Amino acid sequence: MPVNDPSVYSHSTSSNHGLGHRRMLLSLMVGFFLLWVVLPLLFPNLAYLVYLLTAPLRYVGVFVHEMGHGLASLLTGGSFYWFQMDADGGVAITGGGWQSLVLLGGLLGPAVCGSVLLIVSTRAAKLWIPYLVLLLFFACGGYYMFKPVWLSTADYPLLAQWHMTHLLALLLPVLLMMACLFLLRAADAWQRLALQVLGIIMCYSAFSDTSYIFQYAALGNGMYSDARVFASLFLPFDVQALPWLAFVFFALLIGGLNFVLLGLGVKGALALPQPR
Repeated sequence: MPVNDPSVYSHSTSSNHGLGHRRMLLSLMVGFFLLWVVLPLLFPNLAYLVYLLTAPLRYVGVFVHEMGHGLASLLTGGSFYWFQMDADGGVAITGGGWQSLVLLGGLLGPAVCGSVLLIVSTRAAKLWIPYLVLLLFFACGGYYMFKPVWLSTADYPLLAQWHMTHLLALLLPVLLMMACLFLLRAADAWQRLALQVLGIIMCYSAFSDTSYIFQYAALGNGMYSDARVFASLFLPFDVQALPWLAFVFFALLIGGLNFVLLGLGVKGALALPQPR
C-alpha cells in the first residue's frame, strides 16, 4: 500500500539444470499451495494456525510489495520517502511519479520478482550475481525502513504516523541479508533450492491474502486498497464513489496478471535448455 503525497492511497553444473531440480521446484510449489491455500479451505478451523505459522513468509511478500511501490516511484521520476511494516502489513510513503505504475509496482512486484527467481534457479550458471542483487535489494529496503530515524525533525508527509516500534520489522531484511551471505558460500544445489523457495514465497504472496486485492470497503486506516485506487485512475469516478462492478473487473484483471506472471516464471524454470 503506497501513500503518495499530496494524494493518499493505499513490497552450475549440468546436473543442476536437470530434471531433478525441476521436480524439486514442482514439489515445492505443490507443497506451498497445499499449505497456504488448500489446507485453510478444507480445514477452516486450522486457517488461523496456518496463518500464524506462515506469517514470517508472508512478510517477505509485504516487504517486496512495499519496495515495489517505492522503486516504481523512483523509476518514474517520483520520490520514495520511506516504508514501514507492522503486524497489520505495510505502507510505502512516496511522492510524485507515474501513479498507475507506482500502484502496479506493489500489486505485481512480488510476482515479477518471484518469477525471475524461479527462472534463475534452474537456468543461471553464475548464482553469485542474483545473490548480490538480492543483497542490494534487501539492504536498500533496510535503508528505507530506517530512514525515518533521521527525518524525525523534518516536514515530510505522514511522518507523524511513524513510530519507533516499526524498526522491529528491520529484523526481516537483516535476516534475509545474512541468509544471502551464508548461501553465497553454500553448495550450488542449496543455492538453487533457496532461490526456488524465495521465488515461490514471492509469487504466492500475491494470492495468500486475496482479501486485500478484492477489498472494496475502506481499510481500517480509512484508506482503500491499491486495486480500488488503481481502478479509479482509469474511470470518471473518485475512489470513494467507484462502482462495485468496475472495482471487481480491475481486481480480477490484477489477479489474472499475477497468475500469468507466475505461469511465465514456472514455464521458464521448467523449460529444458535448447540444444546448441
